[in-house]
This record gives sequence, C-alpha cells and structure tokens, in this order.
Amino acid sequence: MDGQPQLHLHVLGELTATRDGAVVDLGGRRQRAVLAGLIMLRDQVVPADRLVDCVWGDQPPADATGALQAYVSHLRRRLEPDATARQRDGVIARAGPGYVLRLAPDAVDAWAFEAAVESAAGQAPSDAVCTLETTLRLWRGPAYADYAGEPWAQAEIARLTELRAVARERLLATRLELGEAQLVIGELEALVADDPLREERWRLLTLALYRAHRQAAALEALRRARQVLADELGVDPGPALRSLEAEVLAQSPDLDAPSPAKADNATPLVPRPRKPDGLVDRERELAVLRTKLEDLKDGRGGSVLVEGPAGIGKTRLLDELRKLAVADGVLVRSARSSALEQGFDYGVVRQLFDAAVDDVVRRDERFAVLRGLYEITADLAKDAPFVLCVDDVQSSDEASVQFLAYLVRRLDGLPVLVALAVRSGEPHDADDLLAELAGNESTSMLHPAPLTEQGTAALVADRLGRGAEAFVAACHRMTSGSPLLLRQLLRALADQGVPPDVAHVDTVRAVGSRAVTSLVTLRLRRMPATVTTVARAVAVLGPVADLMSVADLAQHSEEDVASALDVLARSEILVDGHPLDFVNPLVRDAIHADIPTGERALLHERMNRRLKSSSSRPGHAGTPRS
Repeated sequence: MDGQPQLHLHVLGELTATRDGAVVDLGGRRQRAVLAGLIMLRDQVVPADRLVDCVWGDQPPADATGALQAYVSHLRRRLEPDATARQRDGVIARAGPGYVLRLAPDAVDAWAFEAAVESAAGQAPSDAVCTLETTLRLWRGPAYADYAGEPWAQAEIARLTELRAVARERLLATRLELGEAQLVIGELEALVADDPLREERWRLLTLALYRAHRQAAALEALRRARQVLADELGVDPGPALRSLEAEVLAQSPDLDAPSPAKADNATPLVPRPRKPDGLVDRERELAVLRTKLEDLKDGRGGSVLVEGPAGIGKTRLLDELRKLAVADGVLVRSARSSALEQGFDYGVVRQLFDAAVDDVVRRDERFAVLRGLYEITADLAKDAPFVLCVDDVQSSDEASVQFLAYLVRRLDGLPVLVALAVRSGEPHDADDLLAELAGNESTSMLHPAPLTEQGTAALVADRLGRGAEAFVAACHRMTSGSPLLLRQLLRALADQGVPPDVAHVDTVRAVGSRAVTSLVTLRLRRMPATVTTVARAVAVLGPVADLMSVADLAQHSEEDVASALDVLARSEILVDGHPLDFVNPLVRDAIHADIPTGERALLHERMNRRLKSSSSRPGHAGTPRS
C-alpha cells in the first residue's frame, strides 16, 4: 500500500530484514530464532512451546515464557518502530497459545520463491524461464543459514533446498525445450557435480549433449551416471535413464531438439535477451563478435579476449556470442573455469572436448599433449567451423591455458574461433601465458566499459518502467556503471515495488547498500586473508587512510599492505591512485558492514590509540575522521 513502510524478511541465506530498503537490526541469534520459527509456519499459530524449543532447545531457562515474551516485544519494536505499543501486534500477533506472523505473501523471500516456482509451471516456456531465473536470484546462500545445525530447522531447510533443486532443474529443462542445448551443458555439468545422485540431472545432461550433436559424450555421461549410482548406492539407473540410453543408441527422432524458426531474410539478428537482463552499451563489442563470426563462416579462424573486472559483463558477452553462433548454425563448445579446475591438469580442456582427449592428456611429454590436442581440434574443424568459449580463464588450470595459447598461435587457416573471458585484478599462475594470448596479433581485445547514464536509463526502463532523470542518475551514481551492481540494485528495487520517480531517489541509496553487499563481500572472500584485512582497515579509516595508517591498523608489513592495495585496485574495489578510496561509496559501506563485531571493535580501538599518539606529538594539527 502506498505510503506504508515496506517490510521484507529474507531467509534464503542468513536471516535478515529490510524496512523501506534499510537494514533492520533483528538482535541476537536467539531473538532471531523466534522470527525464524514464525516464518517457517507461515500464517499458522506457532505455540509458545515450539518457539521456546527454537530458542533454547532442550535447555530452556527457568522463566522461558517471560524471556520469550521479551524477545517478541523487542522484535515488534524493531519491525514496527513507528507504531505505538498498542499497535505493535500487526506483524507478530498474539493468538491463542502462541504467536502468528502476519505479512503479505511477497514480504518473505522464501514465500515469494515458492509462489514463483508454482506459477512457472503453468507459463509458456519463455515466460517460465524468465520467472525461474528471476526467482532463483533470491537465494543468497543456504536457507536459514544461521540455523543450519538446529534440529527444529532441518525439515524446513531440506524442503526449501529440494524446491530450489527442482527449480534449477526445471529452468534448464525449459531452456532445453527452447533449443538452448549447447548453452546449458556447462550449467548441467555443474548441477551434476553438485548432486550426482539426482538422476534427473544426468538425464538432462545426456539429452543436452545429444542435442548438441555429441552422441559419444552423451553415452559417456550415462556411463558415468551408472558408475556413480553403483558406487554410492549399489543400484542401477532408474527407468528414465535406461530408456534414454536405449533411445540415444537408436538415435531416436524423439530426442531431437525443437526446430528453430527460420528468418525470412539473411540479415543476422541479435536474439532479444530475456528480461530483466538486457544488453546495452555494447554495440562496439557486438560488432567485433559479429565480424569474428562472419570470418569464421568464411573459413578464417581467430580469437577474442574479453577482459575486465568482476561484474562488467564479460560472461554476458560470451553468452551473446553463443546465441549469435547458434542462430547461424555454428557449433559452440563451452567451458567455465572455477577453483575446482585449477587442481587438475586439462580440466578446462576436458570440458571442451569430453572423453575425446582422455588418451592424449595421459601422455608423459607436455609438447606431445599440446600437439595431440591441436590435432583433435583440427580434425573437428574439418567437419565444420566451431567456436571455443572459455569463461573465467583466470581460474583455469595452467595446462589448459598453455594449450589455449598454443592453439591461438596456430589458428591461421583453421576455422576455429577461440573466445575467452578473463577477470582483471586476480593473480594467476599462468599470467605470462595470458599475456601471450592478449599479445597475439590474431586476438581482438575487448574491454567493456562501465555503463553510460543512457545505458542505465535503458535498464531502468526495462526493469521498472521509464525512469525520472534524477532517479536514473542516482542509480548510475550508486553503481558506478557496473552492469552487475545495477542489475542487483534494480532487482532489489523491483522486489520492493519502488517506482522510478523523483520521490524515490533517496530510496536508491538505502536499497542499493543492501543489494551490493553480498556481491562485494563474496568477491573479498575469494581473496587472501591479508587483502580482506587491508580492505577492512581502509573502510574503518575512511578519508585519512594511507599506506602507513593501514599497515598500523591491519598489523601487516608495509610491503604486504602495498601488495594487497595493488590487488584491491586491480580488482576495482579501490581507486587506482592516491588518496586511498573505494570506487563507490556502496562498496565501502558493504565492506564496513561485513566486518565482524569483535574485529570492528578491535580496529576502532587501534585507530583511537593511533589518533591519541599522533595528537600528543608536538606540532600535530588536525583530527582525522573515521
């Protein structure tokens, strides 16, 4: 209702709450457990005894009822701070022997998630994909992450986790139905690795491989499934997998992918991206990709290296290249690197070529392996030109990067397009090889720039409707033109029903802070502990941060701090230069808010001691701000 505070509870991750976009302090773990217990039994009266069990388990205090009432009272004040004491039973109401939570169906992310998954089942495939993709983004971590080990929470956590697994499978099954077999193979491999005992995932992976004209790989997937089920459960595959195996061997026409509609003219069209993730401000990059594909269809190979910081849209450009290639009937082989692949030689190569490279990569001599892999690539290219797409190359194993560098130097006359995306600012064991890739004369370098204000306006209109100039400017300023941060912000604004008008400009900052926190903290957690500590020290020091003060606060050597600052600058968390500052105030806010309470207190105590020491020196002037 217009003018009423918008309260949202989030349990698909840690239990948090926001009110009009601002984070609500829900108190300690036990107090939050009361709220968790109420959310789990939505619209039902939760007996006080059950809530006592949620809070204290089998060791309740002597006056558990009184303590529970105190927790409920505190929660009411925090969830409804503007209400009078008499009115504060609107959200948590007393009912019979317990309490009931009264909120709109979309006010809790888990409730909204369930409703979206249910509605997607009755939608057209393209609409279902949009619904499922959007609702799966509500997950910020394991459900009720704060209470993962609690017996009273296990059943609800298991139920939501299963529903999420089903939603992910339905999404990829629907994309298969829409003819995106080649695009979903990597995601299905990741799903299988996440839970290899779910036969539906093996079925979808096999079907995707078969529809991507990789019959041998499809049969190999079925063999792997049979082996896993035998080793882990001592059973054979179920009827669905056995039937699929027979159909693959028989090359049944029932397995064929839907036939894409043919365009009436030969002009290459960019497939319209599904909302809400439109592609804007990338005309130059798309022109390069189209030119590379045209060259490939004419028999000329080449390479493209997309480089930039996290969130700038590298993966989105590779996705667009895959769509353009599929629309032109060009085969695409895809791989996505991760920390998992770094520990295994040729992990990325195996993703690209499946079992076809098994014998080659077992050779003892590295050059013989490289030559063998090149021959496999050349043999495949004799049948038809194809594209090799590798995302997150900075996480690839060194052996695979060495092969990619070897291949790129030998693309003359070979109808293969190598498309790579690499995140800048992250050290890699194969940095020299990546530099060699970038320096090759056949490689087209793409460095996607931050979005312009016009591009921001287009995405605001796509997600929220036509936006007022001041509203768009606030979105652009708060996200510094980062496509990922902007989409995250717009998603949060849409979830809370914020209209893009002048009256809600101030809401952008409040909502934006929460929207980007998880992204920024996740990026930091991937970095060494020293880098995280240094980033937190800079956040605490604020405008007075410099190398010496950060080293003193973080208690690391100046050399280590200098290296950490370099990593943070290359990762576009800090501005590259002096004075030390974050690229965006939201980034600083996110890092500061993520500092554990004890560590924050320790950093502030060290800073206060430093300030007192500095102010006691003769000739000292000025008081730094924290």
